[in-house]
Amino acid sequence: MPLLLYHGDNTIELEDALRAARKRFQPADVLTFDGTDLSLPALAEACLTAGLFDPERLVVVHDLQKYAKGARKDAAEQDIGAALSQLAPTTTLLLVSHELLGDHPLVQQTRSAGGQVEQFATPRKGDLAHWIVTRGARHGVTVEWGAAELLAELVGSDPVLLDSELEKLATYAGEAEPVTPAMVDLLVGAVPQDSIFALVDAVAGGDRATALRLLHRQLEAASSGAIDVALYLVRMLARQLRILLRIRIAQTAGRPRGHIVADLKLNRYFADRYFAQARRLPQERLVAAFERLASFEHALKSGRADASTGLDLLVTELCG
Repeated sequence: MPLLLYHGDNTIELEDALRAARKRFQPADVLTFDGTDLSLPALAEACLTAGLFDPERLVVVHDLQKYAKGARKDAAEQDIGAALSQLAPTTTLLLVSHELLGDHPLVQQTRSAGGQVEQFATPRKGDLAHWIVTRGARHGVTVEWGAAELLAELVGSDPVLLDSELEKLATYAGEAEPVTPAMVDLLVGAVPQDSIFALVDAVAGGDRATALRLLHRQLEAASSGAIDVALYLVRMLARQLRILLRIRIAQTAGRPRGHIVADLKLNRYFADRYFAQARRLPQERLVAAFERLASFEHALKSGRADASTGLDLLVTELCG
C-alpha cells in the first residue's frame, strides 16, 4: 500500500520528483485528481482498481487539503483519513501540494496511514550556493563555487528563477567548460557588469544626466518586463555597493589592498575599478544607498512602486 505525500514551495524539485514517479508507470495507468473538485468515491474506486496494462497503478491527487474546507471540514478530514487507509496493494497514491505546510493535518494523516512524507523546501540563504552547484550537475555542467555565490546574490532564492538561469548558463558553457563568475556576470539578468560599473561611476560622481541615460539604455535593451529589470538592477547595484562598503571598512581598519582583494575574493580584472569607486563614495553615503535600495525593492515586490518611475527617482536620489 504505497502512500506518498510530496509537498513544499520548491516547485522545481517537487515537479522533478513527480515526473520521476510518473515514469515508473504506463501512461494509461496514471490517474490524476484535483482536490478543488474532487469526488471522494471516484478517488476510492481508482485506488481499489488495478491498472489496465499493468497491475500497478499510480493515482496522483493535487491539493487534497482543499477538499477538507468549509463547513464540512471535520467530516471531510475523516473521509480523507478513511480513503488513505483503503488502498489496493497494487496502487500507489501520490498526494502533491505546493502550498501545504508541515503542520497541516494531512501530513499527520499520511503518516498515520503508514505513508511517506517528503518536503521540498526552498533552500535557505546559507545553503543556496550548494543547491546551485548540485542543481548545475543536473543540467550537466560544473558550477564554480564563486559563480554559485554570485548567482544566488543576483537572483535570490527562487528555485524556478535559479534553475532558468542555470539552464541558460549550462547552454553557454557547454559540456567542457565550467560555469564561472564571469559567465554569471555576462549572462544573468538584464545588465552586464560593465554597465553597472558605468552606472555606479555616474552615481558616485553625482552625474545625474549620465546615470539616467545609462538606466534608460538598460530598460530599452532589456527583453524582460520592467519589474524584473528593476529588481535585477537593484540587486546588482546592491552587490556593487556592498563590495565598495566592505572595501571602505577594511581600509579604515588598515587592511592592505592585496589582503582586501583576497578577503573579498575580488576579480582582479575589476579590482582597480572597485577601489576607484570606493574612494569616491564615503561610507555614510554607501549605507544610505543600501537603505534606499532595500526600501525600493520592498516597494516593488509589494506593488507600491512603479518600476520605471521608481528607478528614475532611485537613481536621482543616489546621485545626491
